[in-house]
Amino acid sequence: MQNCRRFRLLICAGLLTAALSGCGGSSSNDHIPSTVSIFYEHSVLLKDGATYTMGYNGFGQLGDGTLKTREIAVPVPGMVNMTKAVAGVAHTMVTDGTKVYAWGYNLFGQLGRAGVSTSYPDAYKSTPGDAVSLPNTVTAVTDIAAGGYHSLAVGNDVLYAWGNNTNRQLGDSTIINKSVPTEIVRGHADEDLKTLKTVQVAASGLHSLALMGDGSVYAWGDNRKGQSGHVVLGTYSTAISSPRKVTIPVTAGGAITRIAASSRTSYALEENISGAQTLWGWGYNGYKDATDPQKTSGGELAQDPAVLQETATPVAVLSIAANDTYIIKKIATGINHLLLLMGRRDSEADNFVQGVGYNDKGQLGNNRGLSTTNKDTSLSSFEFVHALMSVGTDLTGVTDIAAFGTSSFALVNGTWYAWGDNGNGQLGNRIATDTITYFQLPVTVKFQ
Repeated sequence: MQNCRRFRLLICAGLLTAALSGCGGSSSNDHIPSTVSIFYEHSVLLKDGATYTMGYNGFGQLGDGTLKTREIAVPVPGMVNMTKAVAGVAHTMVTDGTKVYAWGYNLFGQLGRAGVSTSYPDAYKSTPGDAVSLPNTVTAVTDIAAGGYHSLAVGNDVLYAWGNNTNRQLGDSTIINKSVPTEIVRGHADEDLKTLKTVQVAASGLHSLALMGDGSVYAWGDNRKGQSGHVVLGTYSTAISSPRKVTIPVTAGGAITRIAASSRTSYALEENISGAQTLWGWGYNGYKDATDPQKTSGGELAQDPAVLQETATPVAVLSIAANDTYIIKKIATGINHLLLLMGRRDSEADNFVQGVGYNDKGQLGNNRGLSTTNKDTSLSSFEFVHALMSVGTDLTGVTDIAAFGTSSFALVNGTWYAWGDNGNGQLGNRIATDTITYFQLPVTVKFQ
């Protein structure tokens, strides 16, 4: 818990400008808070062609036209037939493949909607409204990502970024915030990114990733833990101001096909023509407390934090041999935990979920979490654990996964299940939050 608090303070210190001094503030159903004090505590899911949100709503990030927190999933008006949904600290984005829609907090311009204020108390939109102001020439949106207070999109194979740029996470070689999408066209070594063509994007609180058409991965923004792949770590001055190619030791016959990012860690999945897979990771891996195991944190790179705390050089997080039965089918990341959807190469019948990293809110789903009685137990796991359906029984038949903050989700036979933090109703299942604020095992998400 202490490590989680330190991370939240770090986000405040690194992101909030003079207009948001400190980490205090209170919410109201009449106006947005003057400061951000609740981070990554809302969720967004797609179900039966509709978009649903749940959890904290102090900045209108649920998109239902109110500032009221919701403990069950509510539909977002007009947001039907979306293909992807993502969530930042206090804003939400979706795309239908041709346009991008965003709502919630906008102090840094992260909604990318022309005409929406970036000044308190009007720096928000509680409904989707007009689409994000991408150029009219953009006819195909193939990916989106939400960072803490910044946003990314791929339109017609071109990388766009907008929102907060304090840590150079937009990649335009400035530290100036952008309230409308900006083309990111040049790499750190003056590469023509338009020629390379952007395929996928990923974002965390303070750094960004892009996968290009040739399989190369570029990273930029905060690099204090090596998450942007540059060997100089440790200070704000090490931030990378434009997309810089990450050196990943891809094997012969292999290519990077997917990327992901958590708060201070980056991931890239290599798939080989032989059928083998390697999940590469770099950045923060955690902290080992030799005297108090409950203070041991992290393990996001599946390495013992006593041996490796951080690295700018990619390491193998998980390796799948060419003849292994189960492969990685999807990656999802929360603030400090990683989920993998695992399944047979030719079937989805017995897909399961495994995770690694922080587990203080039960977000790994293995019936463990913050314990007041078992003090010799770490809150984290640097070894992959299976998400359970019930004690002793794996969660199987999973066809999709998602993660937001310290909460996790899995789709089974058309039903969404959730586990982890529920302090603001972000799992969509009402509980007595004054006594228990998280689930260590899956519960059913309730939809309005």
